[in-house]
Amino acid sequence: MMKASELKVGDRIRITGVPSVGIPGYQIHAETVRVYKKLVARGRAVRIYEIDEYGAPWFACRFRTRGKKWEQHFLAVDDADKNWVPVTRRSRASDQKSAM
Repeated sequence: MMKASELKVGDRIRITGVPSVGIPGYQIHAETVRVYKKLVARGRAVRIYEIDEYGAPWFACRFRTRGKKWEQHFLAVDDADKNWVPVTRRSRASDQKSAM
């Protein structure tokens, strides 16, 4: 299993759940839980855009609101989090044809 500290800028990950669910005493803001649930439901990968001074990788996401405005969120991936998987790029059909 890949650790968050191994991620680099440009890597893509898919969020598979809310971080640290089921850990006694772990608190997470309700708005953050809502964002993670939306990311899981959407099923798309997110791209790491920054590694902060502590080595934590960050990704950004945005959702359109009912009022047709954008809400934007910036979230970090912690080494203890098990709610993500790395995404590898799928090969295209044209790439496969050229290899033949």
